[in-house]
Amino acid sequence: MTANKKRTKTGKRELYFEEAQSLYLSGKGLEEIQGVFPVALATLKRWRQEGHWEEKRRQVLVSPRWLGEALKGLLREKTGRLLVKGDLKPQELDELTKILALIDKLCCQGWDLRGAALEVMDRFSEFMRSWVTDPEELKTFTARMQEFFRKLEEDGGLGG
Repeated sequence: MTANKKRTKTGKRELYFEEAQSLYLSGKGLEEIQGVFPVALATLKRWRQEGHWEEKRRQVLVSPRWLGEALKGLLREKTGRLLVKGDLKPQELDELTKILALIDKLCCQGWDLRGAALEVMDRFSEFMRSWVTDPEELKTFTARMQEFFRKLEEDGGLGG
């Protein structure tokens, strides 16, 4: 019985975590999200903390990746309303298509950001090699750049 209960909790996370996060990033409150998914408020609060939703919500306006996630939440909500109504008008379908195109564009920009970061850091390292004569100082800069990319990767900034 315990195994079934544990499996159910894992299943809920697998089923609803990303969608709940998207709705949160699009501006919905946890109580509102609880009304959409069969997930306890305490669980949503835990997911918010574990998934760093607050930090991601602050990043929505400056990060294409998290803006894309917020748009996915809006798209899910709009689609759900249209499905409940039972009719999908051409104008509404066009609106959904435009939102999807924007999300795709944002995802592509995420990869462009990765390339830009690599290009800037490569140029910066060339600059440092031409100006810094102390090998230990250069070694310190190199270690800091490597740590910068490790941190970016951990935060999901290099995943697109």
